[in-house]
Amino acid sequence: MQDAIKAKPTQSRLTGFKATLGITVFLIAGVCSAVTSIAAGQNGWPSRPIAMLVPYSAGSASDTLARTLFRPVGMTLGQPVVIDDRPGDDGMIAGRDAVRAEPNGYTQYFGVTTSLSLAYLLKPNLGFDPRKDLAPVAMVGETAYLLVVNSELGVNSIPDLVALARSKPGALNFSSTGVGSIAHLGMLMIAKKLGIEMIHVPYKSTAQSIVDVASGVIQLQLATIAPTIPLYQSGKVKILAVASDHRIPSLPDIPTLKEQGVDVQAKFSMGLFLPAGSPDTVIKPLSAAVRAALADPAVQKQYFQQGFEPKTSTPAELAKDLNDEIETYRQVIAENGIKIQ
Repeated sequence: MQDAIKAKPTQSRLTGFKATLGITVFLIAGVCSAVTSIAAGQNGWPSRPIAMLVPYSAGSASDTLARTLFRPVGMTLGQPVVIDDRPGDDGMIAGRDAVRAEPNGYTQYFGVTTSLSLAYLLKPNLGFDPRKDLAPVAMVGETAYLLVVNSELGVNSIPDLVALARSKPGALNFSSTGVGSIAHLGMLMIAKKLGIEMIHVPYKSTAQSIVDVASGVIQLQLATIAPTIPLYQSGKVKILAVASDHRIPSLPDIPTLKEQGVDVQAKFSMGLFLPAGSPDTVIKPLSAAVRAALADPAVQKQYFQQGFEPKTSTPAELAKDLNDEIETYRQVIAENGIKIQ
């Protein structure tokens, strides 16, 4: 069963984003004894530093969280984990390098499961199948997307959005970070569920895409938490819903899409992977070390500050999440005839 580490809702919508008080940690029994055995160097691994391939550049949320998480993981394992940022090709340069590495536990991949899913479906020359060529270890965190509208649009709820869209068919537009992105495909799923039509306006920059929603150039977007919060605080955008299966600690008063009758999820999930063929003598202690690190309040605090939730899983659960995402997006891509030029 997946373990999510959640902050208790507070009276303020933003308190949970800035504080770590009231965090309840769910851990499997026996994790402390498991971690003790790891530090003893069971089966001789690891005996030297570990390379962690991160698919985005230094300073990105993925880079920051990888450094936050794998410092204590390295301490538990008794060897440093060296962060190696390899950005490019939507994170797939690092993915290809991970697949080609020796399956000995010394090259690991801090992957984004959603990016892997979309790359597998939309990049004919990807060169690997993430379900076959990577060994899942554990989920390491996720952030939900938010359904955001310009504050002057006159839309305060999902029914308001539906009414406006139906009164002006094809007039509403939404931005994303590009064709085939999570924000693009997620909005297509929402539009289908609501029975409305909207025009897609792709952007190359995440920051500019949400800024243009705030200024009124674009009317709505599925946006990530971190860049949305300041605009929400200033009243420039409204958040209609969280595209998750649960409310999030940073915005406890904002309902989910599912609560409002729209069963759609759009999230940015991160997982730890090894090259296929990696032995259980590496996977099991590594998974236990990740679970223990995510129970650390200091790690949790860094996650919340980046707009992410600390969340872990078993290797089997991570494999299922990856496969489920592939099948969900496969259908959306096929229905809309989406291809990357």
